[in-house]
Formats: sequence, structure tokens, C-alpha cells
Amino acid sequence: MNDTWQITVWGVRGSFPMPSPDYMEYGGNTVCTSLEHDGHIVVLDAGTGLASLGATLAGKSDIRRIDILLSHFHMDHLTGLYAFAPFFDPKAKICLHGGTGLKGYLSTLTGPPFWPVGIGDYPASLSFHEIAPGDTFDLEGIAVSTMAGNHPGGSILFRLEGTGKRLTCALDCETDEAAFRELAGFARESDLLIWDASFTESDLQPGWGHSTWKQGLALGRAAKVKRVLMTHYSREYTDELLRRQEALARYFTNDVLVLLTGCHSQAGQEPACIFAKEGMVITL
Repeated sequence: MNDTWQITVWGVRGSFPMPSPDYMEYGGNTVCTSLEHDGHIVVLDAGTGLASLGATLAGKSDIRRIDILLSHFHMDHLTGLYAFAPFFDPKAKICLHGGTGLKGYLSTLTGPPFWPVGIGDYPASLSFHEIAPGDTFDLEGIAVSTMAGNHPGGSILFRLEGTGKRLTCALDCETDEAAFRELAGFARESDLLIWDASFTESDLQPGWGHSTWKQGLALGRAAKVKRVLMTHYSREYTDELLRRQEALARYFTNDVLVLLTGCHSQAGQEPACIFAKEGMVITL
């Protein structure tokens, strides 16, 4: 058995897709990231980037199962479900995991009058699993833990562990002092932290349920994370702006980080900072 985890970025935006020439370098699709391991795909959120993942999976015979983990039911995390090619494959086994009301919400969203094909009309084998923050469950040898995110209407954060690896996905989450401490414990010693880098410090809107890349670096250092993957960028942030932010992040020191964020982290090495681009592959 191959123990490698292949992490692929399919969508990087929050709120709304941006199909524009100014967004081609980092990408314009809304958030979607996949983990592939030994014929098993775990999908983290189903933004419009899910369609690209589906296109690559169409016709592949070595994928045994697909698990889709939905952090919450906001549209930017669901719209890719409309165009996910494996739904039309009668051999596909797809398990959807999300909060209370999962099947009902998806049945309403993807069925008439909003869409001609309902979630129950696809030939693939579909199952629905309601989860709540604090739940733990197993996905074919990958242990999943969850916690609540600080986001309007709520969100679920995920930690995936297996084969000696740990990945934490914390999207649509706003940090304060209490949340920072809890998140640091939840993401402790992760090989990769997928982080909500929706805004710059100057654009951050308290109460909107999002964060900044500077907060992500502070959290990564406090949690002794190896790498932090910044994603869920504001739909207004062009490639030019993100290039500037990425350059700042590379040279940002922890002393400045503490000064600007007020997050006092434990002593340790600064985690590697990666700004997500569609098509990017990270191997764990």
C-alpha cells in the first residue's frame, strides 16, 4: 500500500467565483481541495473547483471511494456539486458529510426548480452522513476529528490523521484569543494546515467569520505546524495583489507577526507559508 497523501488544490476563492484574466495565476474557482490516498479521495468543500476534480476522475478505474466533507452550507462551498462528473457514474461510491439537515438542504439546492437534476437522481451510489462539531469518525483508515469554527451560521473544521500524517483544514473561521488557543491545540503538529486567508489585515471585517494570512502564520507557529496553505481569498483580490501578499508573507518575521496580530505564540520555528494556486499539488 502507498502511504503517500497527495493534496491537490482545485479552488481558492471565497464568496463567488472570478472567471477573469486578472485571476488566472492563483485561480478563480471557489474553495475545493482533495486528498488522494491509495484509491480513496477525500474532498474538503465543494466549491466550483469541484468540477475540475470531477473531470480528472471521470473514467478513472482506480478510485474506490469519494468522501466529500462540507464545512457548512454557504453557496461558495457547494456550487461545484452541480457539475461533479462522478455523480453520473453508476460505479462511483460517494459519501457526503455535513451538518444537520445535510440531505434535505442538498435535495432542495440541487433539485427543481433550481436545477433540473436532483441529488437523488444521479446513478452513482450516494450516502449522506450528518456530523456535528466534536464528532470523530473513520474514513477507510483516515481518522477525522472536528471542531466548531467561528463563522456566521457555524462551520465545521476538520483534522485528518493516518499513516503517520496529520492535515488540518480551518476555513471560514474567525480567530480571537479563545479561538486561537483552541485551534492551536486542534491543529497541533499538523504536517499541513489549510487556512482561511480571506483578507489582509486592513480589509478584515470583525464578525464576518474570516481571517488573515498573518493570523494563519501565528497559529501555525503556535501549533508547531510544518506548512500553512493559505486559501479562500477574497473574490476582489487579483493576482497582482496576492503576489504582493505572498512576498510579504515570505519575509514576515515572528516579532512583527506578534506585534500586528496580538497572538503570542510559543517558541518554535516559523512554518513554511504557501499561497494556494489552482492545480498545485502538495505531497505528504
